[in-house]
Amino acid sequence: MAFCKPNINSISTDIRDLSIYIRTIKKFGKSTLFRDVIMEKYNDPSYGLLISIGKERGDKLLDNLNRVHVDTYKEFMELKQWLITTKGSEHHIEIIGFDTCDELFPIFEAEVIRKYNVEEKPAKLCTSIKAAYGGYNRGVEETASMVKNYMSDLDKAGFTLWAIAHTKYKNIKQKGDMTDGYMQLTSNLVANYEAILGDIFDMTLTGIIDRELEEEEIDIGGQKKTRRHATDAIRKLYFRGTNLIDAGGRFAAGAVPEYLVFDEPNMAKKFIATIERGMEQSKSEHVVAPTPIEVSGAPEPVETDEIDVEVLKKNILNRFKAASRDTKLAIKHTLQEHGHESLGEDIAVEVLQEINGMLD
Repeated sequence: MAFCKPNINSISTDIRDLSIYIRTIKKFGKSTLFRDVIMEKYNDPSYGLLISIGKERGDKLLDNLNRVHVDTYKEFMELKQWLITTKGSEHHIEIIGFDTCDELFPIFEAEVIRKYNVEEKPAKLCTSIKAAYGGYNRGVEETASMVKNYMSDLDKAGFTLWAIAHTKYKNIKQKGDMTDGYMQLTSNLVANYEAILGDIFDMTLTGIIDRELEEEEIDIGGQKKTRRHATDAIRKLYFRGTNLIDAGGRFAAGAVPEYLVFDEPNMAKKFIATIERGMEQSKSEHVVAPTPIEVSGAPEPVETDEIDVEVLKKNILNRFKAASRDTKLAIKHTLQEHGHESLGEDIAVEVLQEINGMLD
């Protein structure tokens, strides 16, 4: 690679120059948003490419979408070769989306295991990424490095990248933290894989579906029971993180809103305008020094010993009423992930413990 002389950087205000990592619960509309942004910017689907990966087949009912399906590492490498060497001759693709990274990493893991068995010739064939290269997470680190190199090659070739993934609540604990940590909605991926995506992409967006619940009393065998059902669902895509939702980017402070409500079938125009306005507001001429904010100490965690499910549920219901809006949204999301709509249902003790931790 030839030496490039230093130059003064200037901020682009075009979303086509921004790499985006978006993760949400299933059926949020991630692939649809990718398609709609391509159509809004180019009015031609051939300028984008959505790579449908492994078991992910969420694009069957999306028209005006340039797509390809990849199942193996060999197919990934052949696709990269074609994208780079035939750019401008066989295709004019500018934006590439990976759908989903939950399916991408296992394919690269399989290649790491295969390569280890061929190169190292262990006495017993390795079948697990955790055991590859002698364990101690070396196989995972090798996988992360290979994915990072793959995406970096496409970035250097002039492609803009999108990555799509699913979400999960995790207990976040900082290095050296002596507490039990805190619950946060983040990626479904393991920490090493999430870290490299954070390195590669300019912004990380997290989507939730906020469902409004309504209660009604019903009579079951002479006993009054309360039943809850969803009356409304609001999709929100977070640009900036909160205590409960992991999101963020390389924008200047205040350049983008906390979240964008997805209240229309086609949100591409609003999405593009929000991001491009944020890019403009991140220019040094617009940036002002933030006002210092005094942060109070976090409350002490509630300790629990022997678990009585009914007592635990009653405790959760009482504390839920006084919880913040963000906490209630997070709990609703957790319930939905486990197939529930309300706290009044029969819920596994592990899920109740997770929710109890979120209320702490």
